[in-house]
Amino acid sequence: MNKKYAIFILSLLVLSSCDFPTASDSSPSDTSSIDTSPSSSDESPSDTTTSSEGPGEPPLGEYRINPKPSEGDTGFVYDQYGEIVKELYRGEYYTDLEDVAAYIVTFKETPVNYFFSTERGGYSNAKRECYGLYGEACRIFPGPYESNYDHLPYSLDYNYYEADIGGEGYANSSNWNRGALRVVFTIKGISNYGSDVPVVFYTGNHYDTFIEYKNYYNGWGEEFGLRDASWAAIDTWF
Repeated sequence: MNKKYAIFILSLLVLSSCDFPTASDSSPSDTSSIDTSPSSSDESPSDTTTSSEGPGEPPLGEYRINPKPSEGDTGFVYDQYGEIVKELYRGEYYTDLEDVAAYIVTFKETPVNYFFSTERGGYSNAKRECYGLYGEACRIFPGPYESNYDHLPYSLDYNYYEADIGGEGYANSSNWNRGALRVVFTIKGISNYGSDVPVVFYTGNHYDTFIEYKNYYNGWGEEFGLRDASWAAIDTWF
């Protein structure tokens, strides 16, 4: 064999035995480990905006919402954001403070189980009649309110009304103690909130002090009245 040809063959054999890297060898074999998501600099921020259909963010501090009167036989109890918590029905019995307050501002009247009577001297006849009609759901509605009127803002028609809010032992027989729990309210409104806007106050101590219903579930203002601060209007959110 020619010496040059032998050297050429030997060189080819040596080269073929070497392991050179290829293009495929330079990439990871497991493509699942590759992060194909956009980099943090390319990501769009999450949309945290709220719907423009609502009243927006509530104001800082204390606020009330306007009553939402019913045009039919169904009304609603709202939360502090104006969302519906429960329904109320005209003609149903209601005794819970939250329900009664919402019923008054919604329907502009007391629930049907409130027995109207101007009787004085203990209301003995009225209590018997009321108990006979409504049992333990009976509540006395004495009509016009005339006690400690100076604690409250003047109503536009100069009239406030009061109605009982049960309590322990209330209406547990045909003759009972009416207790000290009342709502006092005006249907025609007060100058601070406008006309025909019912305003409800609650007293748990027989008219010594009051708190204002802010027209949403569990929404009550600061106490005012005897030996406490005077009433002050609450800002209306919507």
